Amino acid sequence: MFRPAAVHPSPEASLEIEQSSYKLPSFLPCSHHTNAMPALRTAAESTLKATKQLTLTGKPAPAASTSKSKSSRSKSNKVERVYTDAILAIKPEFTELIAAREKNHEYRAYKLRETVVRIWLYNIAPTAAITHIMETALPKTPGQVCDPTGVGNDDFDNGLKKSKFGYPVLGLYRLKNPLQPDEMKKYGVSPPQGLVYVPKKMVDEYPLEDMEKLF
Repeated sequence: MFRPAAVHPSPEASLEIEQSSYKLPSFLPCSHHTNAMPALRTAAESTLKATKQLTLTGKPAPAASTSKSKSSRSKSNKVERVYTDAILAIKPEFTELIAAREKNHEYRAYKLRETVVRIWLYNIAPTAAITHIMETALPKTPGQVCDPTGVGNDDFDNGLKKSKFGYPVLGLYRLKNPLQPDEMKKYGVSPPQGLVYVPKKMVDEYPLEDMEKLF
């Protein structure tokens, strides 16, 4: 019996058959993988998350703690003042006139609190120190002084001064040691440009009894 000769495919044909029979595995995009491995967290992300967790626990963040401490310091550094005593800047020559009893009113364009009974006289340069404390009372307005013997009284009564309030000089004390700016700063006071009320600690540590009473 005639048997046909066996046909052997060429090497190229065998390669094509093998490739066609081999199927590549199908991979879905990353967004469709439900069982994908979680991404690794970087050290920076871990630190950020840990910081947020610490903040959410209610513990104060460093910035908030700093602001709170500053606020606490500002409150603790608040100066307690008394409103029976005021510091006023004055020219040294006017202080001398008051001490000589030639000037019996101190004139100002502004009104002090009605509680003020003592005025600490800060003599401006060249003295630059608190040298005297003057006792006073409620101020007078133009036309109420009616005392021509005192320096500046007539001008005040006639409305020739810018000042609108005249504080009578009822008594005068001289500090044994003038209070210099460096010493004033220890009590939280700087040389005044206008009106400053005296810190309580300064009033307590400079009683009138320790001063020389001039009148």
